[in-house]
Amino acid sequence: MSYGMQLALAAMLTVIAGPALAAGTMRCATHVVDQGMTKDEIVRFCGQPTAIKKGDTYWYYDHGDGLLVKRLFFVDDKVEFIDDVSRDEM
Repeated sequence: MSYGMQLALAAMLTVIAGPALAAGTMRCATHVVDQGMTKDEIVRFCGQPTAIKKGDTYWYYDHGDGLLVKRLFFVDDKVEFIDDVSRDEM
């Protein structure tokens, strides 16, 4: 494979993987919320969520205009995953 093709492939993989790598964490002030953290820890660092849905399984944090909403999915009181959603999905 030529050097140019390698660069093109690397750029394409960065574009594809970039959003997936960026999702999965949430920052609250100086704290980073990540998979495995408990609800109590998150409330201590981030305060109460903007919205809670599906019987406390999904928590939403809206950090303001122009930013996507963070959705936290919980299993057994611990964060299983964090992703970005639009306000319409809240």
